This record gives sequence, C-alpha cells and structure tokens, in this order.
Amino acid sequence: MAAADHPPLRARFVRTVGERDRVYVTRSDGSETSWVFPSFGEGLPHDVVHLVVEQAFGVRDGFWGRVDRGVDPAAINAEASRVGGKDKYAGFGTDRAGLLLAEALAGAGWFLPGHDDAARHAEIARQCAAQGLALPARVSVAALADTDRRLRELQARWKALTPRGTLELLFDPS
Repeated sequence: MAAADHPPLRARFVRTVGERDRVYVTRSDGSETSWVFPSFGEGLPHDVVHLVVEQAFGVRDGFWGRVDRGVDPAAINAEASRVGGKDKYAGFGTDRAGLLLAEALAGAGWFLPGHDDAARHAEIARQCAAQGLALPARVSVAALADTDRRLRELQARWKALTPRGTLELLFDPS
C-alpha cells in the first residue's frame, strides 16, 4: 500500500480526573502505541497542542510525524530518564529540525492572557531564528488566529470531559 493510501494517524486522548492522562495511537500503517502523561487538569495536553499545530502548519517531521513512522515516545522518555545528559532524546533521531520547529509552534504561548497572534508570530520567528530554522510561509498571523480558535475549541471540549472522557484527533502525515 502506498503512503498516500494509508488512513491518517488516529490519536485518542483520554482524560480521567484525578489520574494521569493517556493517549492511544493507531498509526497510519495500523500499528499501535500508547503512553501516559502528567495531567494538565483542565488545560489542553501539550501533545494535543503539538498535533494541532503540526497538522495546521504542515510539520511532517515533528513529534507526530515521527510517532506515525514508528517512534515510541514512552520508550524514548524512559531511556532519557535512565541516561540523562544532552543527548538523552537520541531516540528521536539525529536530525531534529522538525522537532525544534514543532516545539517552537507548540510553545508559542497559546493560552497566555494578552498574548495576541502578532506577538505569537514574532515569538515563533525569534525561536526559529535562534535554532537556525526558516520560518515556514504557512506560519502567518492569520493562520495563527485560525489555529488559536481551533485550540480554544479543543480546550473547551477537553475541560468538559469529566470525570472521564476521550478526545479523538486525526493527523495526516502525507
């Protein structure tokens, strides 16, 4: 089956109030993985933010693209905790440009009060320049506003998942 014939990756984020949250992933090739992460309570999980921004801005070699290609975040995090040091995340590969871009996008202050889209754009541009990365043309102030609306809508849905519920999202790696 050609890559274009694969369905998108499916991620099911499970919130259980008072416990660690979990994500169950079915990759585009049908294989599966899952991991737990500390609860952000009513705050949208960082991995959800990653999925949304990577999809919105076409980042195919970020966190979710790597998960789709077989990376196991639980195993990488366990190894990172065991070995420590600056190369503790070597399991993500040697070329981490896509991960750095994804992190700049995900960490752009989406839920900070008073942080508007123009400020967010400037911060992402600053982070990209600091990492030696080109700012993708798709990362415009208007596209950031659309992404902010999507994240806020998902935030409201996540908050409503009490005492337990699932938020299912798709990621198309093609």
